[in-house]
Amino acid sequence: MVEDPTENPCPKPGRVLARKGLLMLLALAALVVAAYLIGSGLEARNRAEETRGDLTDRFAQQTTIPYQGETYRHRAGLTKILIMGVDRDTDEAPAGFRNGGQADFLLLMVFDAKAQTLALIQIDRDTMTPITVLGVLGNPAGTRTAQLSLAHGFGDGREQSCAFTADAVTSLLLGEPIDYFVSLQMDGISVLNDWAGGVTVTLTDDFSALDPAMLPGATLTLRGEQAETYVRSRMSIGIGTNEARMVRQQCYLKGLGELLDAKIQADANCIGELFDLLSPYLVTDMKRGRMMNIAWATKGYERLSVEGLPGEHRIGGDGFMEYHIDQQQLTAAIIRRFYEPAAFAAADTPKP
Repeated sequence: MVEDPTENPCPKPGRVLARKGLLMLLALAALVVAAYLIGSGLEARNRAEETRGDLTDRFAQQTTIPYQGETYRHRAGLTKILIMGVDRDTDEAPAGFRNGGQADFLLLMVFDAKAQTLALIQIDRDTMTPITVLGVLGNPAGTRTAQLSLAHGFGDGREQSCAFTADAVTSLLLGEPIDYFVSLQMDGISVLNDWAGGVTVTLTDDFSALDPAMLPGATLTLRGEQAETYVRSRMSIGIGTNEARMVRQQCYLKGLGELLDAKIQADANCIGELFDLLSPYLVTDMKRGRMMNIAWATKGYERLSVEGLPGEHRIGGDGFMEYHIDQQQLTAAIIRRFYEPAAFAAADTPKP
């Protein structure tokens, strides 16, 4: 089943991460923003004419599937939004069609209009899965199995790169389509953090080489570049793993979510202000008008614990970290999150 790493989302000493190319906060930020921008009644984009990912022998296009002797039906009323944090500043133009920047933070938001819930699935950037690659002329040249974060590197660094990443996530999730994507570039972190009022954290690792005020044991309200330092740093911090950094990012996300909750509860119109503020740093296929129209409808949704996909880390043959998904546990997790017993669904369907 899906792991729940958020029982204690704040990192313990020695379990923090930091890496200069990782923009997980961005996604965190974008995630909370999108969490209010999308909600009940939101219609998923029609993907009947476009096939995302390599869906051979996957669940795609199936409304019912057999699993462990029972028939399951795909849940109705789900909206899935992929949040990405990209390790690139807004003023960095991609060089060519293979340098769009890596998606170092990946989080899937799943809105369930029927259950009135918002589930958050954090996906490790090093997850090994088929990604689309481009040939020398910039045309799709098939797929290869690689770290998920690399999918964004192909394409234009904007919508095309985001679509390639969404394709890869769909493939990873056995054909589960992604309805919308939101990516936030690294220089948007401090903007979001400061607009929210600054997230307060207690440091368990030493960031002083990057900021003299960020000493282990210090409790401080992050301002400006401190927020980016806290959520992105990895290699020189603590044990230096992405897994540890993801724990720290969950801690930050919790604090950021509480600040944004308070602001939005007080004034739903501030969502428009925030969207306009972040728009220079955002790439998304969602329209502002729709976001604004449904923003208030989601404020009562129950926020479920952040989940992770089951698997294990290994060092690959090239020396880089890889995260290998446990396929059996993944199938069970997908059934639980996106499907329900067909008998239950049929009994719950109103008679004509």
